[in-house]
Amino acid sequence: MNWSKAKTVLIITFAILNVLLYLTIAKINKPQPQLLSRQDLYSIEEVLLQNNIILKTTIPQETEPMPLVKVTREIFDESFVLENFIKSQKYEKYKENRYTIFKFEDKTIKVDGISFYYFEKNDKFKDMSSSQKEEYVQNFINNYHFKEINVQVEKISQGKEVKIKYFQTYKDYFIDGGWMEGKIDDKSFEFSKSWFGSVVMEKAKKEVINAAYALLKLVEIKTDAKPMVVKEIKLGYYFNWSSATKGEAVPVWRITTQDGNRYYINAYTGNFEEGK
Repeated sequence: MNWSKAKTVLIITFAILNVLLYLTIAKINKPQPQLLSRQDLYSIEEVLLQNNIILKTTIPQETEPMPLVKVTREIFDESFVLENFIKSQKYEKYKENRYTIFKFEDKTIKVDGISFYYFEKNDKFKDMSSSQKEEYVQNFINNYHFKEINVQVEKISQGKEVKIKYFQTYKDYFIDGGWMEGKIDDKSFEFSKSWFGSVVMEKAKKEVINAAYALLKLVEIKTDAKPMVVKEIKLGYYFNWSSATKGEAVPVWRITTQDGNRYYINAYTGNFEEGK
């Protein structure tokens, strides 16, 4: 390898990156929001390509000021399980790491205060069609009052398995950390949920960074030579305290790659957000 040439390419790349970051921030700080030019977008894509980052989506351009939102998690504890599922039935209970586990009949439930998991194994699923399996998932959600209004739904049927995913939203923005999923095949049914029961918008709003700036942050985050294919970049909210019951969710640009990895760039500061 020609290390001198590689070093030169690296220096040029970061020089271009710094210029583009300056141009992006300058545009953001203008009183009237302006769209990046075609040349700006082309230059950004060139810098990404030089760093083996391939865009398979368009770069969002229009944004509006966003507030923080205060969130409180829905609680799933022992009393929730006993009141809604077990009632007067006989059951076995034990602890496993952070989970409290309940076993009764052919069912298993795990809770840790902020998440819920249900498993049921039964031969009755064997003769169900895909539509009947989907209906079973929906009925379970309705019967146990898990149904939510502000959701984005994704349905996946693969072979004998039917999976329905629900992602929490707020005023058309995603809130990562709020989700539920029902999955059923010929042998068993699984359901899991982690949700924000309360989402309240704060009054103060702040300008958010351009999506192009968030994409350029990938150059700093990426640590290997393997190609990174970006399939989506979307604005929403992220609550990065995995074990906390309440707090503030920050506006983020969520960048999703083709292999399923997600990167969260703080839409106020441009910093990389890591879960805690």
